[in-house]
Amino acid sequence: MTEIQKRTIEVLGPGCTRCKETFRVVSHVVESEQLPFSVVKVEAMERMIELGLLATPGVAIEGKVVFSGRIPKAEEIRAILAAA
Repeated sequence: MTEIQKRTIEVLGPGCTRCKETFRVVSHVVESEQLPFSVVKVEAMERMIELGLLATPGVAIEGKVVFSGRIPKAEEIRAILAAA
């Protein structure tokens, strides 16, 4: 049996409270919906620059920034992941 390839969601930010809350929201949606994504916290400024992130917290799916500068709502995460 082949394991489903998980896609990557990066939560980008320096580790502030808003960044931690964004990570919590995204992780909760992925886990509760049992979605095939792995969620990683990225604090490396180089990666944020590479992705063109201008405001934190940020969320990137497979290297494409989909949210920045605010904590996304769970419904917004569900909608964007359903379309991804």
